[in-house]
Parts: sequence; C-alpha cells; structure tokens
Amino acid sequence: GKGLQFCIRGVNVLVTMKTSRREEIVGQTAVVILAAGKGTRMGRPGLPKVCFEIDGVPAINRVIGTLAEESFTRFLVVVGHGAERVRETIGKERGGIGYVRQEPQLGTGHAAKAGATALQKQGHDGYVLVTMGDKFIERSAVAALVGGFAEDGADLALLTIPKTEFTERSGGRVLADDTGQAIGIIESIDVARQGIADELNVAIGAGMEISKAAIREVIDRHIPNPGKQGIAVAELLALAGDRGEIDKRRLEETLRSGRYNLEIAGRRYSAEEIEKNCAGVNPSLYLFKSQAFYEGVGMIDNDNAQREYYLTDVVRHLAGVKDAGGRRKFAIKTVPIEDADWIQGFNSPDELLAIQDYVRRKKKVVEVSPRLGLKASQYCSVSGWLGKIEKNTPEMRRWVEGIYGVHEGLYEEKRRDLMRVLGFYGERFGFEEKVCIVRAPGRINLMGRHVDHRGGWNNCLAIDRETIAVAGLRGDDNVEAVNVEPERFAAVNFNIPEVMGRFEFGDWVDFVNSEWVRNMLRTAAGDWGNYIKAAMLRLQHQYIDRKIHGINIALCGNVPIAAGLSSSSTIVVATLQAAIALNNLELTARQFIDLCGEGEWFVGSRGGSGDHAAIRLGQRGKIATVGYLPFRVEGMVDAPRDFQVVIANSHVKAAKSSSAKDTFNSRIAAYNLGLELLKQRCPGIRAKVRCLRDVNAETLGCDTSEIYGLLLNVPEHISRDDLKNMLGDEQKDLMDTNFGSHQDPGSYDVRGVLLFGIAEILRSKVCAEYIADGRIEELGELMRVSHDGDRVSRCGQDGRYVRFEKRCDDEYLKSLIADSASRDQDRVSRAQLLLQSGSYRCSTVEIDRMTDIVCRVPGVVGAQIAGAGLGGCIMVLARKESVEALSNALTERYYGPEGREPEIISCIPAEGAGLAEF
Repeated sequence: GKGLQFCIRGVNVLVTMKTSRREEIVGQTAVVILAAGKGTRMGRPGLPKVCFEIDGVPAINRVIGTLAEESFTRFLVVVGHGAERVRETIGKERGGIGYVRQEPQLGTGHAAKAGATALQKQGHDGYVLVTMGDKFIERSAVAALVGGFAEDGADLALLTIPKTEFTERSGGRVLADDTGQAIGIIESIDVARQGIADELNVAIGAGMEISKAAIREVIDRHIPNPGKQGIAVAELLALAGDRGEIDKRRLEETLRSGRYNLEIAGRRYSAEEIEKNCAGVNPSLYLFKSQAFYEGVGMIDNDNAQREYYLTDVVRHLAGVKDAGGRRKFAIKTVPIEDADWIQGFNSPDELLAIQDYVRRKKKVVEVSPRLGLKASQYCSVSGWLGKIEKNTPEMRRWVEGIYGVHEGLYEEKRRDLMRVLGFYGERFGFEEKVCIVRAPGRINLMGRHVDHRGGWNNCLAIDRETIAVAGLRGDDNVEAVNVEPERFAAVNFNIPEVMGRFEFGDWVDFVNSEWVRNMLRTAAGDWGNYIKAAMLRLQHQYIDRKIHGINIALCGNVPIAAGLSSSSTIVVATLQAAIALNNLELTARQFIDLCGEGEWFVGSRGGSGDHAAIRLGQRGKIATVGYLPFRVEGMVDAPRDFQVVIANSHVKAAKSSSAKDTFNSRIAAYNLGLELLKQRCPGIRAKVRCLRDVNAETLGCDTSEIYGLLLNVPEHISRDDLKNMLGDEQKDLMDTNFGSHQDPGSYDVRGVLLFGIAEILRSKVCAEYIADGRIEELGELMRVSHDGDRVSRCGQDGRYVRFEKRCDDEYLKSLIADSASRDQDRVSRAQLLLQSGSYRCSTVEIDRMTDIVCRVPGVVGAQIAGAGLGGCIMVLARKESVEALSNALTERYYGPEGREPEIISCIPAEGAGLAEF
C-alpha cells in the first residue's frame, strides 16, 4: 500500500514538473503570426486572406484567440497586403498586439525575417512560436507542440500531420534522419521538379533519344499547372521550345545543376526517396528557442522553384549548422499528431468551406436542419405527395387554380405531370424521401428585348408551359439531377466544392471566364446539366463562407426547347429555388433574380436577368413591368381581355451553341464599348450617363434631334483594332472583358446597336401605359418596329427573302434630325425616338417570314421575335377571334411548305415560380 501511494505521489510530482516547464515556456514565448498574404484565389480581391471568416470569426482572430486560451500573451503580427484591414479586424476584438510590416511581400521566409528583426530590436531572448494567420488551429495542436518541445529539449520543434491525398497538396514533406532529427522540409513543387529530373536522367543513362515532346510530356505529368511550370522548370521549357533538335549537352548540364539535384544534410535525394522517407507533412506550426530562430531565418534564401523565401528552409539550414566539435548545434524535433483536422489551412474557397464544415460539426449545439424551414404543406415524402394528388384534395385544386385559373383540361394535365415526376424521383431516390416541389414557368417578354442589362424595362408574363422539379436534401455537397426523359437528358452528377475548387478566381466573372470553364463548355456544349451547375455554383459563390448542401432533383417540363421561351432559364430558376428552400436560406426577389441571371453566365452567355424576373415574378392574368439597374417592379397591369398572346414555334433551334453565343455576346460588347466611346467623344454627357437608359432627352435635358446628333459621333461600323486605338489603354480592362466573351466578328455595328437599345428602352417604358390605356393598336405598331430592329431579311419582289440591314448611316441620322426640326407633323411623328428600330439583328429568315405572315392577318395588331433570338418562336398579339385565322395562315404558308409540324400555343398568363403548397 505504501509503495503504491509513493508511486502515485511520484507521478503527481512528474506531472507538476512537466506542467511547470510548459508554463515557463509559454510565459517566455513571443508569438509571431505571418499575415501579409493576398489570398488571390479566395474570390474577394479587397479582403486579406487572414480576414476571411470561419463560422463568423475572422481566421486571424481565431488563431490569436486559440493561442490566448493556451496562455500566450505576447503577439507580433507581420502584415503586408491589406495591412490596415488586418489591423482593424484584429483591433475590433483584441488590443495590445504588436505589428511589423513586410515590404515587399517575398514569401513566408521574408516575413519571418521581418518578425525576427523586430524581436531582436526589442531584446527578446526567450522562445518564439511561429504560425500563419490563415489557419484553423485547435488548442490540442498547440498543447502537443509545446509538450513535445519541452520533453525533447529541442531548439526547434515542428508539428507534423499524416501525409494524405489532401494534406500533401498544401504542406511540404518533412524529412528526418535515423535519430529522429528533422533535416529538411521539401515543398511539393520541388519534389515534382526532382521527379522530372530523375526521369530524364534515367532516360539519358539508358542511352535513349529524348525529344522535345517527351520533355513536355514529363513536365506536364509532374506539374500540370502551366504557370508553375514556368517558375519551376523554366530551363527545361526553354530547351523544349528551341528550334531544331534537343541540345543533349545543354540538357545534361541543366540536369546537373543544383536546382535539379535536391541536397539535404550533404546528401542528394531522389523524389522517390523523399516520398519514402517523409516523416509527415508540415502544417506550419513551429516553436523555437530565440537563438535558433534568429540564426535560422537569417540563413533563408530564395534558391527554390518558386524563387521565394520559404520559412520551411529554416529546418534545412539549422540542421546543417555544426559546433566547434563538428556536432549538430541545434536539436530539431518533429511532434507528430495523428489528427490532421487539428490544424488546417486554406488557399481556395472549397478549402475554407471544408474548415467551416468541420467547425460546425464540432459544435455541441445541434444546428436546426434546413428541412425544418419548410411547412408540412410544402415538404413531405414522395409517397405523401402522391397520396394527396391521387385523392384530388380540395387543397390541391385551390393551389392549381390559384396558379393558372380555372381550366379543367389544364388541371388534369398538371396532375399527370406532378405524378410523373414524383414517381420518377421515387424510383431513383426513394418514395419515403422528403421533398419539395418547385414549378418554374416559361416566359414571354411582350416588350423590352435585349435591354434589361442596359437599365431598361421588361413587360413580361409567365405562361402555363413550365419546368417542374422535385428536390430533396442530401447530407453531403453532391448534386444528382435526373430527367423524366433519360434518353434525351442523361443523369447529372457533380460535387459543388470540387468543381469550385479547381479555379483561381477573383469574383464570379473571373470564374466563368476561366479557361477551365470554357474547356468544360466546349466538351459539354448543350448539356442540360450545365444549368443545374449554374444555379448551384452561383449560390455557393454567394455564400462563400457557408457550405451549401447538395440536392437530389428530378425534373420534367413542357417548355419548347431552344424556342426563345427560356426553357433553360426555367431549369436555373427551379434548381436555385429548390436549393434555397432546402438549405433554409432567405433571399429577396432582387437577390434571387440577380443570382439566376449571373448564374447563367456560367453557361457562356452574358445577358441580363430579364428572363428570370419574368419567370419569378409573374402573376396570373397580369403583365409585370420590371426595371433594372437597379432592379425594381414598377407595377402590374391586367392582360388585355379581348386580346390573346399567341406563341408560334419556328422549329429553328435557338441553341446556345458557340457561334450563337458569339453573336449574342458581340452585341453586348457593342453596347458596352459603344457607350464608352460615345461618352468619350461627348464628354458633356459623361456625368449624366451611367447606363444606356440615361441616353434620353429627359435625362440629358435636350431634344430628340440632339440624341441623333450624339450618335453621329460613333462610327457605324468599327473593328477591334480601331476600338483599341480610340478607347486607349485606360479602357483596356473593359475591352479585354468584352473581347474575351466571343470570337472577333470583324466589325461591330455599334451605332445600330446603340440606336436599337435607346429606342427599345423607351418602347419598354411605355408598354404598360399603352395596355392600361387600351392603346393596343399602338402597342402593336411598337412590336413591329421592335422586330425590325432584329430583322435580318425582307421579302423581295419575287417572294424570296433577301438580306436586310436597317440604315443607320450619317445621311439617315441627319434626315431624322431634319424631320424632328420640321413643322410637318407627319415628319415629326415619324422621327420619334421610340419609332426607330436601330439594328440589333438577332432574328432569322424563318422568324422574319412568320412575322410577316401573321401581320397580314386581320385582327393581328403586332408580332415580333420572342426571346433572345437566332431562332425559336414568334409572339403575336391578336384579337381573340383572330387566333384561328392566324393559326391557319401559319400552317398554310409556313409549316406546310417547310414540312414542319405546327406548334401554335395560346398562352395562359400564370403565376411565377414557387414552391408547391397543398
């Protein structure tokens, strides 16, 4: 008994001694936090990387807080990029922090040198803990490091974590010799370079002939990133790029150089040996005796693949220092921990999201499931929904009639559609899975084409043709999408952070303009899954600090595809609506519509959000007037009772092919660059003109004739080279962005596009007023003029359609100026700005023919292209009693001769997109 008691007391004494030693070390330690980096891959250029929040707390403040909890009290933060923002972020939560500026920013080793210089000036001679401000660190990791340092009597202790697929990408390999002494940290890029050298040396040794292509193949395999290749193996790239045969002597000399021969502690290592002897991965948490810190960082140089000063080199330098007796002067020990989650860094949004997810999982308070944000009438099992529909409940009938009005045939059609997509979801994912149902209708924009992104208006109505989506929440961040027509639309599977993590982007525009996205779209052109990705990725980018849960989603729809009725946009809207509901997010209508419009940029087009506004904001029996820049709903007007909106499909697919996108995006470029050129050449209007909408007589305080005079300052046609010369270097970013969205068309019709936009904005502004006042015939005339702005052909005397291009030359504009100034009322009336078509030219010969056919039918007041153009449908505004006649005319004069199936739809104005609730 006495022996046991003594043993226990001995353990207590040992624990007390260890605790005392740790407290002594902590009390004499200065913490140096490196926080000077930009974090260019994080997506917010103005926000320093260390200021990104992890579960609501800036990363730098989390690091300081964790260390303070471990009783560290003295902090020195090395700042550089965004220094004031970093100081402000820290100062909001903690005072008494020291700062030193790193200028310029030449790497972590350079930052450590700045910290060492500051501490030496202060006379600090205790211990130094060094880490990064863009880390998540558990207290357990800090305690392990201090404990290992104290027990081993080290001059430097560094934490190591296991080498895994994920950790080895960001941390260097730590090498230790047989005694456990750490002798070096090798960055992954340097290991890759050594691997290239090893492989080429083997080939040379075997007497093999080495071609330029073979060198490039080896480089690409080891270092796929072209930018990193240029830094790491510039000499080999130069050899592979020279004319003629490979200079074998130069190749051998290059491979013998120090850069291609990793030497650690006097021994050369191959890439294979480094991987084999790797003791772990370095997560960048170090504890030094001050003498080792000062001497070690003083020896750091930039002799590495990236040409930067690496703090990691301090291990190699200190390991090589010998005392007078030839023995190692410094003891360098590794402190391994098995849980890599104890210390995590981030270099991209997906890595930050992974840390967020880890932190939230660790919380003791259970977060409310996103599912609980939905009511029982909006969210139940698949079998539950099917039961309600089969029973034909009064609640369901009220919901359907509230969406479409009383139409018995339509009611039965919607029941069948709902049961079909629910059954398909159940077979794929399970009938007991809880789901919500989203409907997203097709849309018609009665007036205001191509101007939502110019600050104009849309006058839109949602229709009864729609996409229906059934969606359930997943426990991970994967998305699986299926369609009830699998033979036409193959299943889609992707992981949200995996897709986002492939890119280095400053904002959403950088992301969608990235070469990877372009390559993906080239290999998956027309893939319906791209619209699913567009919605999910844009939502995740919006909530960069929150992990968006994935969804299972099944869709069906009857919106004609590539017909100008926004079938693709209905997929974006339905997916985004489902993801928001299932992730328990709240967005305003404006935020929702903006995300949809911007999300669709992922697919390659650069349009606005007018289609999505119509889909989201439609009301049964109403036409909504929506304004942009800023987004706002101007009002609702009843659809004219005696008139019918009719859609007729040309069956010319308005597919978003690369050539079609080039055409659309070249018009956007003509808008952007043309307006900038106009403001440059007419400096008096610059202060008043923020967007094209502002080019009007009221805003500029001028007559209509003066608007035509302004347009005379813009060339009718202009090449890229001429635009570069005229706009100059100040507008280089604007030109690069616009030119990068499409192939060079040779010439931009800037004047015709600007005139179309200026006039169309006025037409879109008065549309609702004309409807409310019953001026339907006048509205029909505006529809005809608007279509002429998109027209590409006219019927010739022989009945054949020939190329047509609306005049926008100087003589024409001068005639409008003369007409405006005349006293002849007819001339003045013809010169009204809203009656000018301009020249946007996104129609087709077929669409022009159909428009001309219906406009000759009595009772048809107007017709024009529907949607963005280059195919699709026409929309017709006609008296209800004339619908049969216009249908017959199209069948006899278009569908019949073309051998095409008639598709003529009388539209029912329906409610906009939303969740099913019954």
